[in-house]
Amino acid sequence: MSGEAIRTISFAGAGNVAFNLAPALFKAGYEIRCIHGRNPENTGQLAAMVNAKPVFNVDEIDGETDLLILALPDQVIPGFSLSVKNAGRFSGIMVHTSGSQSLGAITQYHANGGVFYPLQSFTKVTRPDISGIPICIEGATAETEAVLMELAGKLSGDVRRVDTSQRALIHLAAVFASNFTNYMYSVADCLLSKTEVKPDILLPLIHETALRINGGDAATLQTGPAVRRDWSTIDMHLSMLRNNPEIREVYKTISELIVKLKETGGAC
Repeated sequence: MSGEAIRTISFAGAGNVAFNLAPALFKAGYEIRCIHGRNPENTGQLAAMVNAKPVFNVDEIDGETDLLILALPDQVIPGFSLSVKNAGRFSGIMVHTSGSQSLGAITQYHANGGVFYPLQSFTKVTRPDISGIPICIEGATAETEAVLMELAGKLSGDVRRVDTSQRALIHLAAVFASNFTNYMYSVADCLLSKTEVKPDILLPLIHETALRINGGDAATLQTGPAVRRDWSTIDMHLSMLRNNPEIREVYKTISELIVKLKETGGAC
């Protein structure tokens, strides 16, 4: 299949990404043929949500499906692509959803390949509205890319052509903006757990910090004791963390980087 509209879709993987993408595509009117997974409970649950068949062997994946989405851990993608090739049944478009894997993870084994990367952090429990999520597309051919762009446009109003090198940098930036930030939230929760104060006291601050960078320059919007060079407060905080040397070192290093940020006007 190339250059034709996608009508039928199958998934390899029944994790967080699949639990968000498959229902969204199903709701958009696409037929979800099968869900391949290793965990029977998750695979069966997702398949039931989208009227698909749960399958557990690669050679059970519907060979007639137009699009196979590999919503799999990064390190699994090349090997799974090879397994699909060796099964010899699938001839449609194959894509992965990874920010860090190259297009070649698919095309080294399957010429009609692509990348369908939604730039969002997904869980099975909280499902963000995909209509506003950037979806980054790359295709092995212009025809494949056009078909994937059309598909992504049925889900989101923000669809972008992004090549492998650009996508890798986007993914790295996203790790700093989301994954590392979430870890900082967990540190804040841990610190407050030593008091009777609930972590929700921080929510207005978290919301405002996230919202203010919309259209602004994060470097110039930096606040806090380090940007003010408030050494007495910094020393007090470091003293409070004396029994937690790893977190203390994180605090010290980031404070030093914020001071440098103020001096240079940029983080890197």
